[in-house]
Amino acid sequence: MKPVTSILAGVVAALTLCGQQAMADRNSDYWAPENMAARQCSSVHLGYLPAIHSHTAAYTEMVVEKSAPGTYFACNNFGCGYIGVQELAEKEPGGRGQRVAIFSIWDAKDSGDNPHAAPEEERAKLVQKGRLVTTRRFGGEGTGGNSMRPFNWKEGEKIRTLVIERPDGEDFRQLAGYIWDPETNRWELLSCWRIQALYRGLGGGCGFVEDFRRNVESKKYERRATFGPAWRWADNKWSQATQFRFTKDGNPNMEINCRFNPALGFFSLASGGDIKPDADFQLWENKALPTPSTAKEPGEDVMKLITAPKLEPVSYEK
Repeated sequence: MKPVTSILAGVVAALTLCGQQAMADRNSDYWAPENMAARQCSSVHLGYLPAIHSHTAAYTEMVVEKSAPGTYFACNNFGCGYIGVQELAEKEPGGRGQRVAIFSIWDAKDSGDNPHAAPEEERAKLVQKGRLVTTRRFGGEGTGGNSMRPFNWKEGEKIRTLVIERPDGEDFRQLAGYIWDPETNRWELLSCWRIQALYRGLGGGCGFVEDFRRNVESKKYERRATFGPAWRWADNKWSQATQFRFTKDGNPNMEINCRFNPALGFFSLASGGDIKPDADFQLWENKALPTPSTAKEPGEDVMKLITAPKLEPVSYEK
């Protein structure tokens, strides 16, 4: 594995490239359907239903089955952010793309796509970050705070994420993202941000698969992941998603599908390559699992994080 500093340098370069593309005007030709179709896979999403907008913690599992450079597998895209893992375009020795974990929070109010345009008082502010984590402000898809760290995830292995909302005074809240690290055998903080509390609760949730390399070649490769269980903590109890909704972006490419993975007991999402649509789960359809989930509620280690007090701010050297 490359030294951490080398990996993170590649991360920054990748983010810069993606940011330059995404900073294109939302109504520009860059986002015209025919141009999207020429350069990238369709983004596909799996909504977790029923929506519980008031939930203050979300525990989600995911297993990546196939990946390709420039792919984001989001375990949970909730009301004001997302958490998951990425394979970057930059290579490690042996040819595999560098692999990272990512957690991002949007500013409370929409100030466009320029990260420097948002008023200081409306910006997401870093409270704490975990080991190996780098943070920055982002733009191009709204604005907010981003955190990322090297994370050696592997195909076929379970990825576990946790997002927690904590009150931080009358007008603010903290949003913290954690990932289970099998190398340390513990939950690791990615980052915690303080934002205005225009509302309470994490909102809805979904998993997604996205091709962010967008270089024409990238659409030739299949990406696939299975999502679930998705647990939400609200009213002092856990509720598991029992319905799932299959959706996509405005890209007209239809090399996509969503299908039941009997080995894992949940639905998988796929995009790119030679994938064919699956008649058993139609686009824009809501569907229940064909067999009831036997997943157990999150354990004591998760509850300790949920019931812990808010995190105290830490100053980091620039």
